[in-house]
Amino acid sequence: MSFSYSLRALLFTVVIAILLLPAACSDIQLQKPRAFGREKEILVICDNEIWQKVEKELRKRIEVPIHAVRWELIFEIAQVDADKVQYYKEWDKIILIESLENKNLLPWVVDDSTLEKISLGQGLFFSQKDIWARGQRVAGLAAPTDEQLLPLIKAHGDRIFNDFLRLLEEREKVRMYHSGKNLVLVDSLMECCGFSIEFPQVYARIRQDILPENELQFVHQDPVRSIFFAWIENPEPLDLSQKALAEMRDRMLEKTYPAMITHVERVDTSTVISNEIERLRVYGTWENPEEISGGVYISQIIESPLQNRRYYIDCLLFSPDARLNKYRFILQLDRIMNSFKLKG
Repeated sequence: MSFSYSLRALLFTVVIAILLLPAACSDIQLQKPRAFGREKEILVICDNEIWQKVEKELRKRIEVPIHAVRWELIFEIAQVDADKVQYYKEWDKIILIESLENKNLLPWVVDDSTLEKISLGQGLFFSQKDIWARGQRVAGLAAPTDEQLLPLIKAHGDRIFNDFLRLLEEREKVRMYHSGKNLVLVDSLMECCGFSIEFPQVYARIRQDILPENELQFVHQDPVRSIFFAWIENPEPLDLSQKALAEMRDRMLEKTYPAMITHVERVDTSTVISNEIERLRVYGTWENPEEISGGVYISQIIESPLQNRRYYIDCLLFSPDARLNKYRFILQLDRIMNSFKLKG
């Protein structure tokens, strides 16, 4: 009886172990946590003494401002000493600055052959993914000695900034169409009007009751992004002065935003080519004194001589939360406007 009971117990233990084996393997594969971090903040890991020497140059290279209602940084950097980094190793955006004299985390980030290469040279820049967490990017500067680190920042600081900027852009291009594209609108506009533009499904069409047939308006909340679209038949020649472009914008949007004022002195223009169509891109700021609000706008003006039309697209952004990265919303709005196509 005792032998039979022991055998049954052993079999039960084996069965449980077999059932738990896939879960255990899954846990091993997923042992790295998901990276976290503030949207705009890049964590700099380096010794305090090094930070005192490199901070000014690093901020100059990484904290690049964007023209909003006021100048705002695309990224902000914060420093933590390598000896106190345990919790922050799971941050999503990291710059690691270390030399072989005081290496602490380098062996975690690069292999032995790279360490050997550093010891024989003047230093290098590297970029690695998912070192301590999934979805993490670590950009690094490494040199044989501490004194060689500052020249590396001068040489590669812009490269680090562009590396994180590309990462932001790639993520935003994926994220902005998570809801899908409004393909019904794309097809209907192409069929009846000879053009199309791709709005994400999360943008709700509004004010259909007061807008004429040649105007569309879509809005997405949190933060507020309003996209106004119109086409003008038999247009007059376009005046490219700041004053004329600001007045045209106020005139086009007066039905939906009667109290809004476009700042003449902040109007800036450039040329963009997308889908083989040249566009005039207008960038500036606006305010609404009645609602005590303000923000940036991005517009595109597209001439279509074959249709004898002028297309006007205006994207308004209202995002007072300084913690949010306005660059990614501007990127999103530019991409929507760049999706404009003519039938052909």
